[in-house]
This record gives sequence, C-alpha cells and structure tokens, in this order.
Amino acid sequence: MSPYRTALLSLALLPVAGTAAAAEGTPEAAVARYVKAEHDFDLPALRAILLPNFVEVSPRGEVDEHDAVLGFYAPEKKGEVPPTSLDDVKARVHGNSAFVTGTVVFTVKGMQRRLTLGASVVKGADGWRMASAQYTPVPPKTPPLPPVSPQPPVNGG
Repeated sequence: MSPYRTALLSLALLPVAGTAAAAEGTPEAAVARYVKAEHDFDLPALRAILLPNFVEVSPRGEVDEHDAVLGFYAPEKKGEVPPTSLDDVKARVHGNSAFVTGTVVFTVKGMQRRLTLGASVVKGADGWRMASAQYTPVPPKTPPLPPVSPQPPVNGG
C-alpha cells in the first residue's frame, strides 16, 4: 500500500467537532465520514456516503471509479497507518453542491508529507454525499540555499 493511500486512511483518526446531527448536515462532515469509512475499511459506510458515479483521483493520478474504490477498501486489505492531520478545511457551498478543500499532513519514515485534498459533495434527501475526491501531492519545501559570498576576480598570469 502506498504511503499516500495509507496516510489518507488514517485521517479518520481526527476528531470531528459537533454533534452527530449537526455533523451530518455539512459538506465537511461528509468528507470526514468518507475518510473515516476508508480508514476503517467500512464498506457499508462507504456505500452509504459514495454516490453511484463517485470517482477518486489518487496522488499518482490514477482514476478509480466507484466499484474500484470499494474493492480497494475490502477489510482484509487494511494495513498500518501513519499519524495524520487534516488542516485548513474549507467548504464552498453552491446550492446543493459544495467543493471542500483541505491539506492532509502525515509523516512517513520521519519525513513530513502533504497532500491537497479536493472533494465534491452533493446534498440530497439523505444528506451530503461524496461525488469525487482528488489528492494532489505537495512537493516538499526545499531549504533556501545559503548566501554565496562574492569571490575575488582571478588574475591570469
């Protein structure tokens, strides 16, 4: 299992604020429920939160349709997950649809990694459900180069 996929699975370890009733009514909560279902390899919960035409784009650019996503999260495929946090979560609501963004931060082999998460959710009679999710890797920040001292001109000869 890739470190990116493993980190995504561990997002469900994050606390979700508010009551269950309040949480069910927000786009952010739909994303949190989706991530928790992935983390727990909870197929009934995934089936409940994913729209039938759901699509996920992995950090590697792989496109997985609804059934492929469900197949990946079979309980027997569950593995270890690194410490993970979800930061800067924002929802942009447009009537019965919303786009949710956030930054997934996790540590693998002592190195911090970041993914930008973009998720589309749709509100129906049964609340907010996932239409799509995309994970984009954020390149690690490279430290600035030290200043270079001017060198005296080299005299020939």
